[in-house]
Amino acid sequence: MPFEATHGDSIPLRRAAARPDPGGELLAVLRSPALMALVQETLHRIGADPARPVAPEEATARLVGPGRPPMGLLCEAQPEERGWGALHAAAQDPFSPTRVLLLDSALAGNVAALTAALRRITGRSDPSEADEVAALRRGLAEGEVAMRYQPIVRIADRRPVGLEGLVRWLRPDGRRAIPLGPDAFIPMAERHGLALAVARAVGRMATQDLRILRPQIALPVSINLPLEVLQRPDTVPWLGRLCRESGLRPSMLGIELTETTPVHDVPLLRRAVLRLRQAGHDLWVDDMSLEERRDTLLRFPFTGIKLDRFLVSEAPHNRRSRAELERLVGLAHARGMLVTAEGISSPALWQAMARAGVDRAQGFAVGRPLPAAAIPAWIAAWRGAGQPRWPSDGTRSGGTA
Repeated sequence: MPFEATHGDSIPLRRAAARPDPGGELLAVLRSPALMALVQETLHRIGADPARPVAPEEATARLVGPGRPPMGLLCEAQPEERGWGALHAAAQDPFSPTRVLLLDSALAGNVAALTAALRRITGRSDPSEADEVAALRRGLAEGEVAMRYQPIVRIADRRPVGLEGLVRWLRPDGRRAIPLGPDAFIPMAERHGLALAVARAVGRMATQDLRILRPQIALPVSINLPLEVLQRPDTVPWLGRLCRESGLRPSMLGIELTETTPVHDVPLLRRAVLRLRQAGHDLWVDDMSLEERRDTLLRFPFTGIKLDRFLVSEAPHNRRSRAELERLVGLAHARGMLVTAEGISSPALWQAMARAGVDRAQGFAVGRPLPAAAIPAWIAAWRGAGQPRWPSDGTRSGGTA
């Protein structure tokens, strides 16, 4: 069986015994909800069918039993689970037509590697980057880029306190359009000089949507800006112009720093942060994680930090992740900053974050990314769902609805 193991940037792959069966089924034996969500999102992005989650025993039966074998199998090592030993043994057969991809947490920061691996296992072709850049330019000009908003709530009292604006691209592909999340095209946009164009489009759409929601909904929205755009001296003026045109206070439009490039000029970033805060915008450090420490940024006057969803998902059962999460919460609170946990997908994760002192929660257990027009319906559903008021263990409150 062709066996592909992923570890960061290195993806050793033995030659496949057979080409992928485009009509075959893709199975997934994955423990982490965050990893499963990332896999499904990536498969959707490349135009492949979703993977079907199964237990190790069912995956083994499909590999060795009668009938058509699956096209591929996605595995996360879980030796403590019943049936894993048999599945691992079955997955070693180099002559099986099923392709096996072993996933690990290193893929959390390597979306390009995961995308390439899933393209190989599903047989989906990889368009050239030049074609994709040209398509994105057209998409920005022709209105193919849109916004979705994911709710954020305060853990102490479950009160809605904000929205994160997430950019989406409805990428034309022949007779259909493929919905793409930011991981699929934002890094490419930054590499090819489109970061500012995307940022301005995102800011314009977010402020227009906020204006439409008011006065019924008065939740602040944060948008993602890369380091390159955040540091530009003209960023504060154009954000201010958008707010004035929409009749919004700057505090209603927050900024999340998505640091995809390292900070080489610390004084330049400090000046940029001060400009934005003095103009009235809240400012957040996005994707604080175990893999890349960015403690230097905590010295700046940010409003708060957002904990990476993979760090959050690992914390309940990984001592190192839990220690890092608690360390970040302590550092942030010592500097008067709020802490938001991304990727809250269950009551268990909510409770774990509450015990760690996290202030805010964001994730599918709170709400999915939604069109602006659906936010009032989400608020009604959230307030009327009768969900238990999970214990907050004395967490700090933060933000206003």
